[in-house]
Order: sequence, then C-alpha cells, then structure tokens
Amino acid sequence: PYFPALPKYGFSIAHSDSAAVCALSDCGSVGGRVPASFEASPAMLIWETDTDSVVQVLENFTPEQFARRAVESGSEAVVCSRHIQREAFNIIAGACVTRYDGEGLSVPEAARRAYDGTLPIIPEYEGGPGCSAGTGSCEEGGCG
Repeated sequence: PYFPALPKYGFSIAHSDSAAVCALSDCGSVGGRVPASFEASPAMLIWETDTDSVVQVLENFTPEQFARRAVESGSEAVVCSRHIQREAFNIIAGACVTRYDGEGLSVPEAARRAYDGTLPIIPEYEGGPGCSAGTGSCEEGGCG
C-alpha cells in the first residue's frame, strides 16, 4: 500500500504525559546513534518519555521483526534513517506509527526530538512511488 506524504515537521506526540518512542541504534546502549539505514540497525531501544529513559533493548532482529516489535510495543513513533525499505516501512506506517528521520543523532536526543515533533517525518520508503527522498510533503509531483 501507498501511504501519502505528511508535512515535514509539526506533528508532536507530546499530547499526553507519557509516550513510548522506538529508536533504531548502532548499538544496544543509550550511548548509541541512529544509523544510516533501518536495515543496518543491530539494535532498537524503546524510550519512555515520562521517565526519559530506555525501558527495553532489542538486538539482532531482522528489519521486519524490529518493525513489528515497534508496533507491538505501542510506541507512537519510530526514529530511524530515511533509508528504510518497503517491507519495514509498510509494517510501521500501516499501524499509523509516525516515522522520524533521526540519522546520526544520539538515541536520547532522537527520542526527545521525536516526542517534541522537531524531526523530519519520513513520508515513505526508499524508492517509493512519490516523495521517496524523505524530504517532506508531495506537491504537484515534486518533493518539498
């Protein structure tokens, strides 16, 4: 399925006192950074915003397994790189979980910025039919 592009910024999930955010990481610790591609991520950390801490670390899953676990966790957002393939993207987007581009950020910064809605939204998977560059919303056949 095709999921339409969203605005580049502005969707804050800070509508309640608590929300979970999944952040893909280059390692299984809070010192990790969001890697350059979803598929290259060896770990995913689930960050609880009310305690500002990691509540679960998942390691050595396939991209599709990470995507399913993000959905199953009840997280409101996934922070990864805009380089995400179709299968993982469709699992996450199909569950209406927001995808944010936090490539290169530390896990804590990425989770906090996702919660605040200050990261770019990933509108679709890499190579998708519309704004595949992940740079914003589609406007008259181009990416904004």
